[in-house]
Amino acid sequence: MKRLVAALFVLSSSLPCLAAEQGMSKGVFLKEAQNVLAPLQFVKFCMNYSRECEKSSPEAQLPARDAAFSTLEEVNASVNQAISPVMKSTDPLLARWTLSPSSGDCNDYAITKRHLLLAKGWPASALRLAVVYAPAGGHLVLIARLQDGDYVLDNLTSDVRDWRGAGYQWVSMESGEDPRVWVSIAKQDHRDFAELGSR
Repeated sequence: MKRLVAALFVLSSSLPCLAAEQGMSKGVFLKEAQNVLAPLQFVKFCMNYSRECEKSSPEAQLPARDAAFSTLEEVNASVNQAISPVMKSTDPLLARWTLSPSSGDCNDYAITKRHLLLAKGWPASALRLAVVYAPAGGHLVLIARLQDGDYVLDNLTSDVRDWRGAGYQWVSMESGEDPRVWVSIAKQDHRDFAELGSR
């Protein structure tokens, strides 16, 4: 528990962007655990863009699976092309997540993709920012929840991937009930990954 709290504290500033492995298969869902502190820069983001952190409208629904996945691929690829990658300050006083900048880091990519999908009518409960660890450190991605599983939109690849094939250690994400609340991600059963490797 102390290790998780320490990790979340370290990740509370702007997150560097890191490389990941590729993989694809039909997915299962990331499992929420206990409430944790949201990254500090996310809190600042909600202060600057309060509409981005509101709960889903009761009318908001996902499109059919095939249409939804096509939209995810389109948004992921277009945002990855529109924003030039740049290392930003991780100083908590200077760092800031920005929607649709001309250049930015993993945080800016993730929030811009979420913003575009929300504008298309997607429910906030299906679009969750998530903190992950790659071998070199912290990274932020967007998780899209479809009927058959959770998928990763990442600035490091135009492919929309099953979360189990992304090569990350999963730390925390927005709650499905309230985007302002963050939860730790439960450790997954090793059988989930064995099933992935057998496909």
